[in-house]
Amino acid sequence: MAAICHAQEDDMFSRNLQKRYNGLIMVRTRAIRGKGAWYWSHLEPILFQNQDTGTAKSLKLRCGLCNALFSASNPSRTASEHLKQGTCPNFRNGIMPKFRKHNQLLPSLAMIPAPCSIKPIIPSPPIRPQLTQSEIDTAFDLLTEWFYESCGYVSLTTLDHPKFKSFLSHIGLPSVHKNYILGRRLDAKYVEAKFEFEDKLRDAMFFQLSTNGWTNEEQRSSAQMDAVVNVTLNLPNGSSLFHRVLFLGASRPSLVDIREVLSSMVGEVSGGDVLRCAGVVADVGDINNEALRELEFRHHWMVNITCQSKALHKLLKDFFKRLPLFASTASLCHKLVQIFKPHQLNDIIICLNHHQTLSHDQTSAAISSVENVIRFSCTMSEAAKVLADKAISSDPLDQEFYDAIRDPKFWRELECVLSLIKLIKTLLEEIEEERPSLGQCLPLWEEVRSRIKGWCNSFSIEEKPVMELVNRRFSKNYHQAWAASYILDPLYLVENNCGRYLPPFKFLSSEQEKDVVKIITRLTQNEEAHIALMELMKWRTEGLDPVYARAVQAKERDPVTGKMKVVNPRGSRLIWETYLNEFQVLRKVAARLIFLQATTGRLKMNQPYFNLLCSNSKSNNAAERAQKVLFVSSNGRLGRKEFTDEEEKLSEFGCKSDETY
Repeated sequence: MAAICHAQEDDMFSRNLQKRYNGLIMVRTRAIRGKGAWYWSHLEPILFQNQDTGTAKSLKLRCGLCNALFSASNPSRTASEHLKQGTCPNFRNGIMPKFRKHNQLLPSLAMIPAPCSIKPIIPSPPIRPQLTQSEIDTAFDLLTEWFYESCGYVSLTTLDHPKFKSFLSHIGLPSVHKNYILGRRLDAKYVEAKFEFEDKLRDAMFFQLSTNGWTNEEQRSSAQMDAVVNVTLNLPNGSSLFHRVLFLGASRPSLVDIREVLSSMVGEVSGGDVLRCAGVVADVGDINNEALRELEFRHHWMVNITCQSKALHKLLKDFFKRLPLFASTASLCHKLVQIFKPHQLNDIIICLNHHQTLSHDQTSAAISSVENVIRFSCTMSEAAKVLADKAISSDPLDQEFYDAIRDPKFWRELECVLSLIKLIKTLLEEIEEERPSLGQCLPLWEEVRSRIKGWCNSFSIEEKPVMELVNRRFSKNYHQAWAASYILDPLYLVENNCGRYLPPFKFLSSEQEKDVVKIITRLTQNEEAHIALMELMKWRTEGLDPVYARAVQAKERDPVTGKMKVVNPRGSRLIWETYLNEFQVLRKVAARLIFLQATTGRLKMNQPYFNLLCSNSKSNNAAERAQKVLFVSSNGRLGRKEFTDEEEKLSEFGCKSDETY
C-alpha cells in the first residue's frame, strides 16, 4: 500500500513539473516575440528526466550566456541576481544603440569654419553616457518595476514631464511613453505574477479567504469614487496572496450581497473544490455578520469570523456612545475646536486636523477633537490669557471656552479619555504587527480586559459599566472555533505536575468547553465525528511530549522591537501534521483551525489609486489594466513583507509640519 501511495505521489510530482515546464516554455516563446520580460532571451527552461522511468525529475533554468543552471521557482529573481547584478560574465556584451550614431557627427561639424568673417560658435553637445541596448532594456525594466511597485503614487503623467524627459536624456536613455509601461510589459509581468500565484495556491492544501473594505465608510462617503473590497488569501505556511479588488458601488452592501459575493469568491479561488476553503475572515459589521454564519451553514467545514481589529474599533465607539464621561468630554472638545476655527488671537494659530474633524463618522470626529485639544493645550492656555486680558467675555462662546480652560476637572477627564484612546490604539498596533491567529483570540480579549481594568484603577473609574461594554463586544465577536483552536494549539499547552503538557481546558468556561465539542463535531460530521471526540479526550488527558511542546513554545527576543516572539510560528501546525499521527481525524481539524487568521489583510492599499480605479471602472480596458497593476504590485509587496503604504510613511512629516507652524 505504501509503495502504491509513493508511486502516486511521484506521478503527481512529475505531472506538476511537466505542467510548470510547459508554462515556462509558453512564457518564453511569447517573450522572444516581444510580448514578455527581457530576460527570457537569456534564460531557457530545462526539464531533467529520470533515466529509469522517463518521468520528469527536476526543472532548471539555464543561462544561455554562461550555461549556468538555476532553480526555476522564480525566474524574475534569477534574472535580477544573475544578470542585473553582474554575476554573469557575458551579460554586458552588446551593441551601440542606433539612435546614437547621428550625435557622433556633431563635434566634427562644430570644427568646420563658417563661410563669413565672423566665425560662429557652435556649442559642442554635452557628453552623455553611451549605453548598450542591454543596458537600456535593463534600465527600462527597472523603471517599469518601480512604477508597478509604486502602484499609483507615481503618476504616469510624469513620463511626459519635460524635466523627466531631460533627466532620461541626460543619463543616456530615450523618452518612454505610458503605453510602454501599461502595454506588453505589464501583460508579461502579470502573466509571470499569475503563474507564481497559481503555483503557491496549488501547493497549499487549503486557504482562508480574507476580505477587507466592507465597512470602510470613508470610501463610501466620497462622491468621487465607489467603495471597493480588497480580497487576499491566507495560506497555511504563513504567507498571503493578493487576489483582486471588488467594486461595491456607492450604496451600502446588503446581507444578501455580502453572502453571494463571498460565496462567489470562494468558488472562483478554489476552482470548484470549495473544500479547500477553510474559512473566511471579513470586516463586516454586526448586522452583516449573519452573512458569515449563513455561509457556514451552507459549508459545514468552514470557520467564518469577523476581523478583531474592527472589533476593537467598535469597542472604542461603544465607549463614546455609552459612557457619559466620553460623551461629555468629546462634546466639549468639539465645541472648543469650533471656537478656534474662526479665532486668531495675537497671531496664535491652532492647526487642526480638519480631515478627521469633519469626518462623517461621529466617533472619529470625537477622537480627533480630543486629540486636537490635548495637542494644543499650551496654546489654548495662552489664548485663554489673551481672552481674559482683552475681556472678550461678551461672546458666550468665548466665555464657555474660558471657563473650560480654567476648570481642572475638564483636564483630568480629558487626560482620562485620551489615555483609553491611546490604550486601544496601542492594542491595534500590536494586533497589526503580530497578526494573531484564531487560537490567540481568547488570550487577546483577556489582555484587553486586563488593560482596561488597569485603566479603571488608574483613573478611579467605576469598573462595572465599562466591563459590561467589553463583555458585550466580546460576545458579539465570539466564535466557537476560538475555544477549539485555543485548546488544539500546542503553543498554549500548560505543564502539569508530572511534566506533561496538557491543553488549557481549565481556562475555559463550561460553555466554551461545550463549544469545543460542537465545533469539532460540525467540522467532521458523519462517521468521523465520534472518532474525533474520542481523540479529543485522549488529547485532553495525554497532551504532548514535553520535548516537542518546549520546541513549539520556544521564544527569543526580537532585536528590533525588543519583544519576545515565538521562534517557529509554524511549529504548531507542523506538530499536528508530522508528529501526532495517532490522531487520525483530530489532526485534520487542528491543521485547518490553527493557521486561520483573526484579522483581515495587513496590506495597505493606495487610496488615490483606488480613486483612479473607481473612476475608470466603467471602462473595461482601463479597469483591467488597473487590476493588473494592483495584482503585480500587491503580490510583490506581500512577498517582500511590505504592508504599509506611502501615505503612512509620510504621515509623520505631516504631523511635524503642523507642529512647526
